[in-house]
Amino acid sequence: MTSSLHAFPLGSVVITGAGGQLGSELVRLLGSSAVPLSRTDLDLRDPLAIRDTISRLHPAAVINCAAWTAVDAAEQHADDCFAVNATAVGHLAEACAATGSRLVQVSTDYVFGHDEQRSRPYLEDDPPAPLSVYGASKLAGEQAARGCPRHLVVRTCGLYSAAANGPVRGRNFLDTMLALAATRRDVRVVADQICTPSYVPHVALGILRLLAAHAQGTFHVTNAGETSWFGLASELFRQAGLPIEVAAIASHEYPSPVARPRYSVLDTSRFAAATGSHLPSWTEGVSDYLQASGRVARSPSTPAPLDSRPELERISCSPSS
Repeated sequence: MTSSLHAFPLGSVVITGAGGQLGSELVRLLGSSAVPLSRTDLDLRDPLAIRDTISRLHPAAVINCAAWTAVDAAEQHADDCFAVNATAVGHLAEACAATGSRLVQVSTDYVFGHDEQRSRPYLEDDPPAPLSVYGASKLAGEQAARGCPRHLVVRTCGLYSAAANGPVRGRNFLDTMLALAATRRDVRVVADQICTPSYVPHVALGILRLLAAHAQGTFHVTNAGETSWFGLASELFRQAGLPIEVAAIASHEYPSPVARPRYSVLDTSRFAAATGSHLPSWTEGVSDYLQASGRVARSPSTPAPLDSRPELERISCSPSS
């Protein structure tokens, strides 16, 4: 997904978690407007460090991509998980409120999940009901972010991107599938969890579109459509031209101490209304991932939505906007 991005004309943008998949892509897109902060640059467990850093930098916006994302481990380390995903967000909200900065909190589809009969996409105003410590911590982070008057909560799902050094097992789902494909000819993948896996460059641009539209509140930002992890793996191997046999399994056959949502597709109508655009389909996300990985991808099995690749001509997210 290509776009022409002009620098933020009226201020800088702090990116926490700048070393991660989403953070690093936002840094790339923002160019000289980005102020990347890694774990070593800012300890999110230190409220004084947060206050002093945001006060010193006085950014137009802070996009918080930092998070505890180890879903299984969170069950045994709830305090650590909440410290990063919730308590730190509260301190960021206070700091941004003091400087008049906009706060963008990145959240997740895992704030939903208790409705096992669900079959239609979740709206932003649907009642959250997380199944896991991780999901509960991210929900608490959303609530903390709303303490900043100029906040933007962005829920997304199943993020993945291509790495310069090739696929790394465990980095994201697609990387893991390609790493497994290098050593075997068959894989077993869960088929009863339905969501919308989303390509990081598409989501990053979606976040910037919301900032450009001066959006506030809660928005869902994912690729279009829905699939299972089995469907995603099958489409990946099909587009990559790899003769891998994918066997569908049920969630209970996959060893994990944490229940995942059976259906967590997010409705993105509010995003479309605010920005006048849609993100590409999840199958096009797979195609762009493969191309970014240096592989020749076959055509996606479903077409991308209309108006999926408009260029973002100008972004402004100044404290006064």
